[in-house]
Amino acid sequence: MNQIALVVILAGGLSGRPVDLSGWMSMALAGSGEIIQADAGLEQADAAYSIARSSLLPRLVFSASAGHSWSSMEVEPAGHVDTESDHYTAGLTLSQEILGSGGSSWLSLRSASLGREKSDLQRRAAVLSLERSVAAAYYGAVGAVELVAASEAALERSNALLDRMEMLYELGAARELELLEARMRESADRLALLRNEQALTQSITELRRTAGVSGDTTMTVDTSAVLSPLTREAILALPTDYSENPSLRAADLALEESTLDLRAARRSYWPSLVASASWSWSDDEFEPEDAHLNDTWNVGVSLTWSIFDGWLREGRIQSAGAGRLAAEAVAGSAEGDIEAAVRAAWDELLASSDNLALAGMTLEYATRRMELSQLSYELGDLAVTDLLDAQADLSEAEAKLVSARTACLVAEAGYWVLLGRSPRLGE
Repeated sequence: MNQIALVVILAGGLSGRPVDLSGWMSMALAGSGEIIQADAGLEQADAAYSIARSSLLPRLVFSASAGHSWSSMEVEPAGHVDTESDHYTAGLTLSQEILGSGGSSWLSLRSASLGREKSDLQRRAAVLSLERSVAAAYYGAVGAVELVAASEAALERSNALLDRMEMLYELGAARELELLEARMRESADRLALLRNEQALTQSITELRRTAGVSGDTTMTVDTSAVLSPLTREAILALPTDYSENPSLRAADLALEESTLDLRAARRSYWPSLVASASWSWSDDEFEPEDAHLNDTWNVGVSLTWSIFDGWLREGRIQSAGAGRLAAEAVAGSAEGDIEAAVRAAWDELLASSDNLALAGMTLEYATRRMELSQLSYELGDLAVTDLLDAQADLSEAEAKLVSARTACLVAEAGYWVLLGRSPRLGE
């Protein structure tokens, strides 16, 4: 890890305090616009529930007024007469809905309750999606760091061989073609290092953007805290139950919610029944202590039944029916889509694990071949071209191992998210 850190500093890609995956996750969840939008949607769902519940609660209304009036009229034979008076009123009304449109208010309340649950699941889905994106960007940055280190090691081998070839060429023990081949290999490795350094800078920038800290260039990836990929045995033992996937559960709740909305819309053909009680007072003098002498009490039950409303009910029913059809289509395809995605993700994870094992064996083979090639070259039994080919194979094997490890970790994070769980952050 010290060599990797040194290479990164020289490359200019990392120059700050290292942060592990959990740290990047925390920063992303704290400043992500997607999470803010999900929180706003949850608040709107809570407000919709409060609105739906308010129609089922009693209402108490107080009203009062005070005024002064003037009048003038012609009265025979008295002539012109002017009059003026004061008037004061007060009232208190209590009303309670007993049955609103055949109970549509209760259906709307249940629908709003499901809407809150759905919004909470949608927020969970947004969090998981963000965690998957951050994990992919983080492992991409870690892989870029390791590729820079592998390129640096390859360049170091090429430089050592080039120095030796130049010395042998000056002594007349090497041909010009062999020197040219060594220089070409050194140039190719140097170019590969430059490309990997550029990729490192881009990956760190992408990680910072994904986590919502693109303006902060002081944080880097902590390569010492990277997880070990799962073994094939561990992958075979992974759970496959995707019933906790928040997107799938939200789709089911959306279908149930739309069904209740359609039932509530159809109830608009039914009458409404409201109970009320009121007290009122009116006098031409403001004497509150004598209010009981001029007050009125009223208790009653009222029935209202809309016969024709310009086809407003039909329009609402049609809209609710279309919404239910759409929700049914989404819910019907959601489970199949997620089941296929989980299966594909599991296959990808298993294949990436096998590819990682193969990359490890390839690297071991390339390392031993390089050692034998170096020994054979020193004994004069191997040409420079074959030694350069062995170096190139070793460099390629090192790069493939890094890519295979990164792909395995990214595939694992995606699989956990599809199951409705957060990716692993630590051992």
